[in-house]
Amino acid sequence: MITRQPTKTLLAESLKTLAQSKPVDKITVRELTKHCGLTAPTFYNNFRDKYELAAWIYNQQFDAALENFRASRNFEAFIYRCIEILFEDEIFYRNALKNFVGQNSFRYTTNDHAIKSMAAWLSERHELTAERSCCLWFYMRAVSETINDWFLGNREIPARALTKFFVAWMPEPLKPLLLNV
Repeated sequence: MITRQPTKTLLAESLKTLAQSKPVDKITVRELTKHCGLTAPTFYNNFRDKYELAAWIYNQQFDAALENFRASRNFEAFIYRCIEILFEDEIFYRNALKNFVGQNSFRYTTNDHAIKSMAAWLSERHELTAERSCCLWFYMRAVSETINDWFLGNREIPARALTKFFVAWMPEPLKPLLLNV
């Protein structure tokens, strides 16, 4: 029996493959859809643009890591997994982080998703006060930007040590929510 991959997965694989040899911002929707045997209308039925597709690729993996965190309750392992995701498709993620800027920035789109997902999960378990929300937004932005800069930079600190720093630097109002879950 032949099984067909879901359309979003086909588009994601096509973008990741094309990004191995060309900057993501130079890949057109036409090129992307031709590569995977789909049409532009099919693409636009699933995504607004290639920037949304790129963010969707990471967000799917982030959501899986968050689900694992919900089960394991190990925040340090969760952050480490978020770093591992980048290395699993290093060329694609380096390409996306370097070449998507402005309002469609891969960095901000994926970070906004992470913040909203974490806030939704936390609010199911705790009262998410204004202070906690602000701390979560600040902390997740700091973690995300630090990981992105580290990933694109010289990586002087090993990934495991970096995750330990993130736990140590967590704002006090978040510690009972994320470390003692």
